[in-house]
Amino acid sequence: MADRDEDGGAPAGAGADPGWVAVIRTADRSGVVSDLAGVFSTRGVSVDSIASGLSGGDAVITLTFCASERRCRLLARTVERLQEVRDVIVRRDGDPRVRAAAVVVMPPGRTWAPEPDLALHWSGAAGEGEPMLAEGQLLDVRRFVSGAAGVASATGVVVFAV
Repeated sequence: MADRDEDGGAPAGAGADPGWVAVIRTADRSGVVSDLAGVFSTRGVSVDSIASGLSGGDAVITLTFCASERRCRLLARTVERLQEVRDVIVRRDGDPRVRAAAVVVMPPGRTWAPEPDLALHWSGAAGEGEPMLAEGQLLDVRRFVSGAAGVASATGVVVFAV
């Protein structure tokens, strides 16, 4: 895994932009995700992942993306101005408050265990073809999934709190 910067952001290296997680609370109306996609695409930023759900009658949309700090601030200000948006929280992907969960499904007869230095809560019996569930800080959950990717039959990461 590439080195992270002092804030736990995106890999250090030749011009790599830091990783971010945005949690956007909006009115539960059609077209909101399209509006958000438009904000990102017109500013040349690709969304790495998107998840949505409902909380207290509002839609909660979580996006991960990479951008410079300046562009991230611009995106946040622009998103805040959208009519349906009620609140925007943006954090670096390495912030310990950014939590995630992942499910890894191992084929029967294949064994695998997460790296011992990952700070995760995980359960499941990898060698029995059962799903393994991991929960922890986003970067550790991503390492968990990345490590399993070569042997797993299915993987996925969901960011669920910031």
